[in-house]
Amino acid sequence: MKSVRITGGEPLIHKDVFEIFKSTRTNHPDLQLGINTNATEIDILLKIINKKYIDLVVVGIDYFDSNISKNSSIGSSSSTILENILKIKDAGCRVDLSTVYNGEMRHVNKLIEWCFKNRIRIKILEHITEEVDASPSQVYIEMMKHVIQNYNLQLGFDVTRKQYFATSIDGDVISFFHSHCRIRECDICARLHLRISSQGKTKSCLFGSTPEFSLLDGNFNENFLLGLSFLGVLPKKAVIKGRKN
Repeated sequence: MKSVRITGGEPLIHKDVFEIFKSTRTNHPDLQLGINTNATEIDILLKIINKKYIDLVVVGIDYFDSNISKNSSIGSSSSTILENILKIKDAGCRVDLSTVYNGEMRHVNKLIEWCFKNRIRIKILEHITEEVDASPSQVYIEMMKHVIQNYNLQLGFDVTRKQYFATSIDGDVISFFHSHCRIRECDICARLHLRISSQGKTKSCLFGSTPEFSLLDGNFNENFLLGLSFLGVLPKKAVIKGRKN
């Protein structure tokens, strides 16, 4: 199944976000359509959900009990965002929680326990930096080991995405998303997504210097294919310690 995920920044603050989802659903009814959001603009999100324009909501939250739910200078409290996640679930839409591991195990434990209680899938992401190495950070690996042991989980492996996941005896799922950028798994990243910038340009890599092609100017199909052609290109000057390129 083909899928498109609208991300940002925060896509829900775009003035035409409702029309974007409406148009996409109308013209591509078989497309799996999702959104990555901080869930602060819950009213417009529920409006989109109630119209059945969206299949999946992924809510980013990094702190379980903070005045601001993410690592940002602005935003809503963690308690407000957790309440909004339940509103999304009650509206009949699949909702996942996504958190970036910041080294604070307390927040991870609390978020996992909340997700297990409310039967919501949680994704724990490794923090993405420009650092290059042969493996995920040791801090992230130790967090994985702690979670699996502490919650008595069964470890599995997604061959397509080269990502680990763990399940509980009750069927709860935790996904572990290590940074493909850190270990330059460009071939894996290429199979997952092609980013489109807020300027309407293709962006095949967060850290690479490959050309970007405008989808708003010129021939859309030609420029889109040109953008695709640069997927999987290894960023320049990437030296990976302990691994041959």
